[in-house]
Amino acid sequence: MWLISHHHLTVQLRKVKGHSNNKANDQADALAKQGRYSLDPIIVNHKFFHQSSLALFNYNHISVIDRNLRKWSNIPIYSRIFNMAMNNSSLLPINHQITYGDIDWIYTKQWINSNPFDMPTSSKLSKIQSNRLKKSTFTYPTGNILQRNYPNLYPLGRIHCMECSIDEDTNAHIGLCLSHRRSITSLLTKFKKNLIDLLRKEGTSNISFDIESRVNNSNMFKVFPDILDAARLLDSPDQIRIPREQPWILLLHHLIPRDLAVFFDNYFSKAAERSRFLIQYVTDFISELTSITWSSRSRSFKKWEKSLDITLKKKKNYRKCTCITSGRASSSAATLSSTVTHQRRSRYTRYYHNKVLPYYKENVNFDVSACIRWTTCNFLHSGSWESYRDNLLFNLDNFSPVQSFLDSLRPRIT
Repeated sequence: MWLISHHHLTVQLRKVKGHSNNKANDQADALAKQGRYSLDPIIVNHKFFHQSSLALFNYNHISVIDRNLRKWSNIPIYSRIFNMAMNNSSLLPINHQITYGDIDWIYTKQWINSNPFDMPTSSKLSKIQSNRLKKSTFTYPTGNILQRNYPNLYPLGRIHCMECSIDEDTNAHIGLCLSHRRSITSLLTKFKKNLIDLLRKEGTSNISFDIESRVNNSNMFKVFPDILDAARLLDSPDQIRIPREQPWILLLHHLIPRDLAVFFDNYFSKAAERSRFLIQYVTDFISELTSITWSSRSRSFKKWEKSLDITLKKKKNYRKCTCITSGRASSSAATLSSTVTHQRRSRYTRYYHNKVLPYYKENVNFDVSACIRWTTCNFLHSGSWESYRDNLLFNLDNFSPVQSFLDSLRPRIT
């Protein structure tokens, strides 16, 4: 435009058809004109595009930027923060899910912090949240962890799963166990139907079509035995990775998969409704999923512990007994030193409870209304604290800041 105005040029615009008489281009033009008058919106699924497609941006080969950048950035940022804060070997089973953003950390946080009771705090709530945190961090006391923490109570070697008696009893094994697959398959079918009914009945978004086909095509409600066996049959249990193709396993560890959260994001327009219905749905889902997996496994494991005479009392007293045993095995010099230290501590403790000290004098001139209890002489530089305490006459009313404030409001009499 600057060139035209600067040189005083006269420009005539003429439309020239491009790619005329090109068969593929003519078909594309016809489809574009046909789609212009279509009443149904066209949803483009970026998963069907090649990663090198110029139409979509790909961040570090991790995830496609398919929404508002500020909102999308929560996916890698939250997973990065979690990965840095919880960077330990126990999270290796979900390393791929953390890397590729398969876990919705916002909903996971809401779920772990959710309170099913009316009271804001309770011992039951503490146990529930502790259970969720242990399972989400893969530190729930399964066979391998109990063997590590109580080596003298549990037998050497791998402790196998009491349900399938094939693989080692670990946190990562619970979703791969052969004995649970049939019941899990029927449960996924049940909650797939529940989700379809929920989205149809309570969904508030304008996009309300094709709900059933989207839910049916999601891996959230499918069980792939070949993929589960491939993840289970590894040389070392430390190398087990939860397959990304089975996102429902994340619910066993109280982690909300992105494959489930996307339905609530798409079909509920308000954030409060999304969170409320998601928590309700996940509560029922995880409860029944836990009853056929974790609860069944715990009952079998407790029976096995009972057969070995491993009780809760022995676990509680394990450290105490271990310390006593190590103390007996120590040298006599170390024992003597420990005894002397213990005696010194006893005398030191009795010193503070000696009633002969002035602090415990009964007949002293002390004004109780002062509400001052001198326990050190650091505040008194002239004389001992004992003499000040015994002769302290102090009236709190005369030095009350409230009284001083009220006196300042009174009109002065001249």
